[in-house]
Amino acid sequence: MTMRAHRTYAATQRETSVSSAKPVELVAMVYQRLLDHLQTGKIQMAEGADSSESLTKAIDLITTGLESCLDKERGGEIAQNLAFIYDWAGKEIIRARLRRDPEMIQGVINAFVPLAEAWLEHAGQKDETFASKYLQPVMATAKSLSSKAVGTPSSGINGMNAALAASA
Repeated sequence: MTMRAHRTYAATQRETSVSSAKPVELVAMVYQRLLDHLQTGKIQMAEGADSSESLTKAIDLITTGLESCLDKERGGEIAQNLAFIYDWAGKEIIRARLRRDPEMIQGVINAFVPLAEAWLEHAGQKDETFASKYLQPVMATAKSLSSKAVGTPSSGINGMNAALAASA
C-alpha cells in the first residue's frame, strides 16, 4: 500500500469513527489526538526539527475541540477549571515553542493525561497502558525525549468534529 493510499484509508477510518461516535467518545478522541500531537511536537522539538505543525494542531484542538465546547452554565466549577487548564495549556505551548523547550511540552502532556484517562473511562474505553505512552518526568533530558463539563451542546459536537478533521 502506498503512503498516499495509507493516508487516505486512515482519514476515511477517522471520519467514520468520528461521525458515528457519541459525544463522550468525541471528547475522548479529541484528548487522544491532542496528546498525540503534543508528543510528536515534543519529540520534534527535542530533535531540533520543526514542531510548529504538530503544536499548532494541538492548540487548535484545545481551542476548537475542547474549550469552545465547554458548557459553562451546566458544567459549573468543573467547566471553569477546565477552561483555566485549557487557557494555561495554550499559553504554555506557545512559551515552549518560543523557548524551544520540550520539557514544557511534557508538562502540558502530564496535565492532560489524567483528563484524557477520565474521559476514556467515561466512554468505556479505559486502557491500562494509556498513561505510560505519554507520562514522563518533566526533568527528562532532550536525548531521552527523542529515543467535567457534563453535557456537550450540539454545536460543541460539530466543533469537535471539525477539530478532529483539521488535526489529521
